[in-house]
Amino acid sequence: MKKFFSVGLAIVMLILCVTPVFAGSQSMEISTKADRAEYELTYPADIEIPWQTTAIDIGEVTATKMLIEPDKMVKVSVSSQNNYNLVNEKDSEKTIAYSLLSGNISFFPGDYGESFTLSVEVEDNEWLHAASGKHSDILTFTAEYTDAV
Repeated sequence: MKKFFSVGLAIVMLILCVTPVFAGSQSMEISTKADRAEYELTYPADIEIPWQTTAIDIGEVTATKMLIEPDKMVKVSVSSQNNYNLVNEKDSEKTIAYSLLSGNISFFPGDYGESFTLSVEVEDNEWLHAASGKHSDILTFTAEYTDAV
């Protein structure tokens, strides 16, 4: 008797768990949601430019995560502590001017894995008039989450 009652109860539960469809069609929604925007970027490490090199790639800015809203972007700007001059460590008046190429970068939704190469150019004349010794500058990268343009 217990077995008969258990089997009957199992059949009733099975019938109640299935949504019957008689005529026409039925639809269901399937969705997902990210609770907040997230992004991660990698920046170049320190680099030493070989003496008298006129052009060199110094690294890449890469989007390693780009989970942002469709109407937004991540804008990366680069600034120089010494106004794009390599400054001699013993005499700050002795400098080597350089140009940074690809300094303004924008990432958009779905740009995961996208990279922008940063390059430095130094005119021959700057090398000819440079003092010996170590020269350096510090580049600062600033990422801003903003409306897409």
